[in-house]
Amino acid sequence: MRSFLFAIIAALLVGCATTHDPIDELVASLSQSHVLWTNGAVQLVGLPATASAEDVVSKVLDKHKVLDKHFASYKILKIRQVRIPSGVGSELYTAALVRTDSGDKIVLIRYDGQAIGWWNRIYDAKTSA
Repeated sequence: MRSFLFAIIAALLVGCATTHDPIDELVASLSQSHVLWTNGAVQLVGLPATASAEDVVSKVLDKHKVLDKHFASYKILKIRQVRIPSGVGSELYTAALVRTDSGDKIVLIRYDGQAIGWWNRIYDAKTSA
C-alpha cells in the first residue's frame, strides 16, 4: 500500500514539473532567434509609462480588432515579466497570455520612451506540450 501511494505522489510531482507554459516556450524560441524577431512593422501604443499592463494589452488588442475580427472578444489569462536576450544583454518585456476567438495568443509589450510609446507584438501561443 505504501509503495502504491508513493508511486501516485511521484507521478503527480513529475506531472507538475513538466507543466506546459506557453510564455516560457515563446521566450525560449525568441531567445534563439538572435533578436531578428524584433524587426518589422509595429502599431505603437501611445499610452504613458505609468499605464497598467492590462490597459496596454487591451489597447493593443483593440487596435488589432479593426484588422482581424478574431480579436473582437478576448480575456487576459496571465501577465508577467520576462527577459529575452538581445544583442547586448537581455531586455525586459511584459508578456500576456490572452484567450481570443481564434485561440490563445501571447502579447509582448515594452515601453520605449515618451516619443515612441509601447512597442508590442502578438504571437500564437503553443497550447500543447
